[in-house]
Formats: sequence, structure tokens, C-alpha cells
Amino acid sequence: MSKVDIFEENRRLRQELEHEKRLRLQWQNRYYALEKELKEVKDLLNQFLNANTPSSQLPPQFKPSYNERPEKGTNPRGKPEGSNGATKEMPEKIDRKIKVRVGKRCKKCGGKLKINKYFRIFYELGEIKIFATEAEIEEGYCEHCDITYTGSHPELPKEGMIGPNFLAFITELKHNFAGSYDKISSFLENFTGFDLSHTALNNCVERVSDSLKPSYNLIKEETQNSSFSHSDETSWPVDGKNWWLWLFITANTVLIMIKNSRTRRVLTDLFGEFYNGTIISDCLKVYQKFAASFQKDWGHLLRKTHFEAKKHPKRNIVRLHEELVKLYSEVVAFLETCPSFEKRVWHSIMYHQKLQRIANYKWRSSPAKNIINDWLKAYEGQWFVGVIIPEVPLTNNINERGIRKVIPTRKLLGGHRTEHGSESFAIIETHRQTWKLRGESPYCSLVEHLKNHNSEAVI
Repeated sequence: MSKVDIFEENRRLRQELEHEKRLRLQWQNRYYALEKELKEVKDLLNQFLNANTPSSQLPPQFKPSYNERPEKGTNPRGKPEGSNGATKEMPEKIDRKIKVRVGKRCKKCGGKLKINKYFRIFYELGEIKIFATEAEIEEGYCEHCDITYTGSHPELPKEGMIGPNFLAFITELKHNFAGSYDKISSFLENFTGFDLSHTALNNCVERVSDSLKPSYNLIKEETQNSSFSHSDETSWPVDGKNWWLWLFITANTVLIMIKNSRTRRVLTDLFGEFYNGTIISDCLKVYQKFAASFQKDWGHLLRKTHFEAKKHPKRNIVRLHEELVKLYSEVVAFLETCPSFEKRVWHSIMYHQKLQRIANYKWRSSPAKNIINDWLKAYEGQWFVGVIIPEVPLTNNINERGIRKVIPTRKLLGGHRTEHGSESFAIIETHRQTWKLRGESPYCSLVEHLKNHNSEAVI
């Protein structure tokens, strides 16, 4: 048996220990680097795939199959079988008549044709023509007051060479179709032969915005004094920086503001330090403690639980989603009966107790715990305000639809290059959506506004 040099053995063991330490440190650093990279990838993925991602952009495994759709959910495109076709009703007035001849003889044998007649109605677009108008303008001078008056006319623009109908048409192309000035210029030249430069088109939109500023301030005042308001926000690039588009909808108005902030300051600047009404919103923390009451968005909550249930089909987040859907359906069915105020109060207490039982259940999965703590318990007492107040809905869907109308401008045009451009967009789009909310035509209402604006006295 050979002797072992204890000093040599100690040196060898120390070397092995140092090597193991170096390996452990390398693997530890690699683990932390991978963990950091995984978190960054998850955060990036969450920006594009979350509970608010439109269904058209969801991966196939997150989209509901045809058999999974609820009875009142999304229906297949097109009219159901057996319904009437896509033809329009017969017009009350025929504007134009044409005669369609077939000839008198058969082209094959030369025999005389037996003629039968029938009628068809079709619609055609008239010629799009821009015409020049010469205005003879009178001026009146009062020698006693030393005042000169200039005549006005609804069709005569106070500034520039573009009339009210043409201004409204350009504005409609810009806002309704998210058209760039280059596309609008090409469209006008192609269809009318009339050419307008990008600068001229921009000046037209700015003149429309300037004429709407007084009524924009009135809409803002009406929003401030409303009994309830929906509120939502979305990112909006301005001059390459991330600003925010805020949308507020009341019973009679739609207000859009584009601000460089997503903080509480935007709300307090509009409503004051305390708003004596109800705010319908999602669970963003800025919507807290500045209004008399709050109604949180059930649509947002159910989308979140549905999204998490799809991600974790074997965890009890699925049961939480089912319980919340069942409770929400019960509330909706109750509200459809048009109950009295006393019933509304008692049922709101009952629904609050049911939601508390759901929240107090010992959910074991982390997605369920997060929703319970960050949503249900954090905003306790703010889920059934709409049960008591009839005009307050349980969802913020109307606001999300309003934001969806302006998203093409962000996606196609990339927002705005200047703060002034963003302000003009907010003023015009506020009026367009307000008119639409009131059941009016945005184009016709804008034409009428511009004509009234042109008719104001000029001194």
C-alpha cells in the first residue's frame, strides 16, 4: 500500500474545489442571464399577445372554434340562409332613365325578334366635379361710426379658396379613411382633375379645426358637468415620442385629448380634484380616488380571465373564469328586466356578496391569485355600481369602440409629427364622434357648421 502525501492531496483537493467554484459561478451567471432574457422576451410578447389583443391578431390556439362560440357571441359573416338578399329597397324617385335596346332581328337567322320589356333599377355615381365660383362681395362703410362691414355668405369661405362642402370632403378623407395628404392629393387629381398640394390640404384641415375650437371647449365643459363618463387611453406617437390619446364618452358627447402624460394629472385637469359623478374605466391605478363612484369594466375582466384560462387550461383559473362569467350573465339577465330602484339596491348587495365569496376562495394557481388580488380585491365595491345607477353600464365597450375608430390613423400614418397636428386631430375627431353618437352625419354636420361659420358677420 503506497503512502499518500497529505500535502499533495490537499493541494489537489483545493484545485478541484476552485474549479468547481468557477464552474458554479459560470453556470450561475448563465442562469441569471437566461432568466433576464426570458423576462425580457415575456414582456415583449405580452405587448403583442395579451388580454386586449384583437381576435384577428391572436394565434390559432387562442381563437375560439366555431363550436365554442356562445349563442350571443360572434356570428359567421354574411346574412343567414333564407333571408332577403343584399339588394336595396326600391327608390321613391327615379332620377334618370335609359333605354336598353336588343335589336329587331336575330343575329343568327335574321328572323324578326319578339320583343318583351321589363325594368331594372340600378345605382350609378354621377360625375365628381369641382367647379369655380365667383363671389361678388359688398362692403358697407358707416361714416358716423367709422366701421366697415363686409358681406358674408354660407358658401363663401372666410379664409382661403376652398368652400365648405369641399373642406368637409377633404376632412372626411383625412379622418374617416386615415388618408395621408399624398393619397388625398392623388385621389382628388385622379377623380376630379383638381390638384391640391400637401401644404394646401394641411391648411384646409387646420382651418376646419380652428373653426371648431369654440364648440370643442363647450364639449369639454359638458363632459366636466356630466353625471358619468367612460374613460380610456391608448399610446399615440407625436413627433417620435410616446404620447397618449384619452377618450371620454358621456351620454351626449365624445371628447378626445392627446396628452404627453398617462398620469392622474390629465384627469384632474379635466374634471378637477373631485368629480361628482361616476367614472367607467379599466383597472388602471390613475382612475382612483378622484370621483364620487367608479364602475370597473367587466368586459376587460372577463377577457383577462379568458386569456389566462386559455394559457393555463389545467389550472383553476379556468374555474375562476367560469364563475365570473356565470355571475356576470346573472347580473345582465336581471338588468334586462328593468327593475325598480329598491330591487337594484338589494341585488347589488347580493351580487357583491357573491363576488366576495369568489374572491375569498383559496385559489391555488398564481394567475387566479393575481386576478383576485390585483382586480377583485383591489377594486372591491366598484364592480356593481351600474346595478344601482341605470345609466351606468357594466362595461367600457363603447369607449373601446371609439378608440378603435382612430387606431387606423396611428397604424397607417404613425400618429402626428407636431403637437399642433395632434391638437387639430383631437378637435375634429371629437366632433365627428360626437355627431355620430347623436345620430347625425359627421359630413353633413360639418358642412352645416362651416356654412354657419361663414355666415357670421364680418367687420
